[in-house]
Amino acid sequence: MKFLEKPINWLLMILLTALVVLANWAVVQRYVLGQPLHFTEEVSAMLLIWIVMIGAIAAERDNQHLSISFIVESLPSPVAKTINIAIGLLSLGIVLFVAWIGWQLTASVQTRATDILRISFFWTYVAMPVGLLGIAFYMAAQVVDNLKTLKKGDEHG
Repeated sequence: MKFLEKPINWLLMILLTALVVLANWAVVQRYVLGQPLHFTEEVSAMLLIWIVMIGAIAAERDNQHLSISFIVESLPSPVAKTINIAIGLLSLGIVLFVAWIGWQLTASVQTRATDILRISFFWTYVAMPVGLLGIAFYMAAQVVDNLKTLKKGDEHG
């Protein structure tokens, strides 16, 4: 999974830079030059949504999502690993279900367009299923890693 680390990080940096530049440009245009750019709100919202979803993928990749793990960590190693696998599978199922719902929502808005740029809402809404599928990918990889370490522990134990 290391091969996806740099592209995800670069994409996040590019999107965040674009958002900062766009927001500052909009402020200068509106308050310094007195000529507001009407499209910046639409583009900024789209960028922010994509940044959040891709950032969630990166957080899952690095196992940085908030969790209460002290209870599981206090258990014997094989039990803790088994619980982590069960939690991972349950979480994976929930994420895939929500991604499916997100895809249905995305499909339902594909004929609607933004007011100013006339960009299909599809491109904003599709961030949700794409992000959730990325999260599911890393969740599945973590479940597989936990299964491997559990099996290694059984072989050595």
